[in-house]
Amino acid sequence: ILNQYPKIRLEIVVDDRWADIVKEGFDMGVRLGNKVAKEMIAVPISAPFKMVLVASPDYLAQYGSLKNIDDLQQHRLIGAKLSAEHGTEIQWEFKYKKKLITFTPKSQFSINNHLRLQAVSDGLGITWLPHIIAADALHSGQLVELLPEYAITYDPLYLYYPSRRGHSNVFKLIVDALKVKAV
Repeated sequence: ILNQYPKIRLEIVVDDRWADIVKEGFDMGVRLGNKVAKEMIAVPISAPFKMVLVASPDYLAQYGSLKNIDDLQQHRLIGAKLSAEHGTEIQWEFKYKKKLITFTPKSQFSINNHLRLQAVSDGLGITWLPHIIAADALHSGQLVELLPEYAITYDPLYLYYPSRRGHSNVFKLIVDALKVKAV
């Protein structure tokens, strides 16, 4: 869009916390799943989201692999927090034989952005990431997926926005561009 329409100004704020987009002055937001307030419109913009548990071959050579989720307690873990202000570490979720398993990591350290991929690639521990983020490193052998039989898949990412009328042409262009990317 920006190449086609060089006068458009676009600001993107990346934050994992729950936000009231209307109250905070945002035109739209992105969230996992389509559970939004009834006055919002939700549009899928990604495929379903598979999560993977990963480690580097070097880490596994030094500390060994896993047989089950309980084995995570004996390993160095790289966690994530939704926001620095709330300090709550994200629980890891797995699915095994249709049963949901929730694991609260006791991380050696946590980081709330894409640097978890770098940390796990550097052999600093095991982490839980969206497959789409780890795909290239898994394909190249830089990372190894652990316990794939426990992998959980979430709903797609959804763009959501107020259902009020009168959205600008720029707004409509952005929504349409993101919908196209989801196919």
